[in-house]
Amino acid sequence: MSGCNSRHGLLRVGLGVSLALGMLAAVAGAAAQQAPASQTNSGAAPQRPGPRDAALRPYRPTTLFNTGDPTLALTPPLRGAGPAPPGSAPPNPDPHDLEGVWWLQGYEYLLGPAPGVPPPLKPQYMKILEQRIRAKNRGIPQADTETQCLSHGMPRLMESPYPIEIVQTPGRITFLHEVAHEVRRIWMNRPHPKHPRISFLGDSVGHWEGDTLVVDTVAIDDRSFIDDEGSSHSTQLHLIERYRKIDGGAELELVMTVEDPVTLEHPYSYRRIYHWRPDVRPEEYICEENNRNAPVNGITVAK
Repeated sequence: MSGCNSRHGLLRVGLGVSLALGMLAAVAGAAAQQAPASQTNSGAAPQRPGPRDAALRPYRPTTLFNTGDPTLALTPPLRGAGPAPPGSAPPNPDPHDLEGVWWLQGYEYLLGPAPGVPPPLKPQYMKILEQRIRAKNRGIPQADTETQCLSHGMPRLMESPYPIEIVQTPGRITFLHEVAHEVRRIWMNRPHPKHPRISFLGDSVGHWEGDTLVVDTVAIDDRSFIDDEGSSHSTQLHLIERYRKIDGGAELELVMTVEDPVTLEHPYSYRRIYHWRPDVRPEEYICEENNRNAPVNGITVAK
């Protein structure tokens, strides 16, 4: 995320995306096979698998295609937010009531079907991703929408390591993102328009299937990326999100399915978890103020 003023922003001035401040961490990750730890303002730290963790977790590639090529080093993940502290209000077990503040458990720069695995991009778009990763690792990352204080786009917005407040009203569920004050409106009382207007967050409609909220999103502006490493999508991107409460309402599970007949070989899905955080109040986020990643001549600059 671009540099900004937000109390919840990692390192206080915002989390450096892989296309900006993450470039040094990516090179270090490829060389050392793990990222150095640095405590964040929220109490979260970059993941540092120890010997015991390594035996329990599947191997995570540190370079694109797991080639070991340092020019294709991937930005290491961040642990993200933890559960609500002791003494917090208990979670609401009602599966159809998603109101409240939720915070992403872990942050991935590459949003493919598994950690460290890229989306199934067609060859020409995989080459673009390679070019963007190599540029990042040379210290000249390509400017993207969020470094220019435009929208993060979807599905990337749902990977933001900032709190999300969900508000439910008749006919609509609204996601209020702390990051960039972005707002997603999920319409529960209508289908997609016949000719939806292209926008960064697209047109989202939802319905309930039992205890699962299913959200269908289309008409997403192709200037954004699928993820922070720079995977491309077209305006034919189609997202299906399936949200359900688990662990008695203490966690919100998202299964995201990504389809794009232009850029992807085939659809794919991934799973994310958000913690119920009644102790958190979303803060002000001003991208234009102290934006350390503002681009110069199309290149993101980390100031």
